[in-house]
Amino acid sequence: MGHVVLGAPPVARYHLHERLLRVLRHRGHRVSVLATAPATRTFWARQGEAVVRLGAAPPSPPTTWPLGDLAPGRRQRFAGLAAALEAWFAQEQPDLLLLDQDRGDASRLLQFVARRHGCRVLWLGDGLLPHTLQVDERGIDGDAALAGRAPRALRAVARNDELLAASLAHALAQVTPFALPRAPVRPPTSGQRVADALATWRNAGALAALRSLSVWREALPQSPAPQAAWRPPTTPYLAVLLQDAADPRLVHDAPDAPSAAQLLRAAAAASRELGCDGRLAVVAPATWRRQRLAGHDLLPAAAAPAVAATALAAVTVNHPAAAIALLAGTPVACLGRAAYGVRGVAHLTSLADLTTTLRTALRRDRPALRARALSWLFGYGHVWCSPTHPDHNGVLGLAQAIETRLGARVDANALRHRRGPSWPLAQQPRRQT
Repeated sequence: MGHVVLGAPPVARYHLHERLLRVLRHRGHRVSVLATAPATRTFWARQGEAVVRLGAAPPSPPTTWPLGDLAPGRRQRFAGLAAALEAWFAQEQPDLLLLDQDRGDASRLLQFVARRHGCRVLWLGDGLLPHTLQVDERGIDGDAALAGRAPRALRAVARNDELLAASLAHALAQVTPFALPRAPVRPPTSGQRVADALATWRNAGALAALRSLSVWREALPQSPAPQAAWRPPTTPYLAVLLQDAADPRLVHDAPDAPSAAQLLRAAAAASRELGCDGRLAVVAPATWRRQRLAGHDLLPAAAAPAVAATALAAVTVNHPAAAIALLAGTPVACLGRAAYGVRGVAHLTSLADLTTTLRTALRRDRPALRARALSWLFGYGHVWCSPTHPDHNGVLGLAQAIETRLGARVDANALRHRRGPSWPLAQQPRRQT
């Protein structure tokens, strides 16, 4: 069996990770939790996990380590962490490092050290469809294996029309999976929280220290987002999918992206040029509370699937709901790197070229290429497991993805996992009597 390391696990993923670790251990794997933040280490220890304790090591990381752009103070701290990680990976020689969602400095460092020591790396991240997870050895979103791939590389991919139709139905219906029961969360003591906040303040500043005091609450169940009451216009319109400036997809994959107001003005101009009279359906991020921007009414985030599927075309930087637009055959113009960013599937553009790009996208459709790309993305680049409501089939899919990377040591085929959404693929037609 293999040795799997859960690296820098976000507290918000506790329900998912607790269920996954339970399955992996039941199947005989050794699992280590390697948390780098003080509050996260304390949280996992309070849940009964034997968290990895890195020993002291001289700050002598290799000259090629990937964090040279850090400020001097943070560079010194990460130098010590890098050396400690080098010593631990050299001694333990784990088989696979699992990283989930967080693409920050600590995760980058963990990935770098793991690969130096021959340890495979598997990334998980929020899926492009509701209640799914990306799973990829290269990375997630703009770092994913499909992102930027040449169209000819998809010639051997078989299209799965049943999966694509079910995926679109799943996204539009906004179905919530039947989740496994949650393990109780044991909060750290007040003394532990204060001690972790002081350690965080020394390493990462006052704001991070303040946040660390309540980070354990992220493991508690969150209230569901309200459903959107929205009907599409009866005349053609452009969809604009906005993102918050703190969205990791913007931070890591489109650092030079235009502001939301700039994107709206360019989209409105393109809408007039394309005969839509400036009509836009603008979807706001879930974190926004404002109702209007640049003269346009904002729709709630929950309206994104319906907006993307019914528009003449969709404009975004790299919003995940653009994948729903592609499933519905809606052309997508994006301004940043994305997991669906295959030339001919989505259309990479800029503000200055937006109108020209949309004209080209509306005139040159490549449905066969799009079907092959999406079949690979949702059949192999995703696991149908909700990060917030993991069900039994989804957790088995995650375990299967991990065991597949462990090679001949285990039989991943012994796990019965069905690719695709729980509905409608799970519905079997009744036999005629």
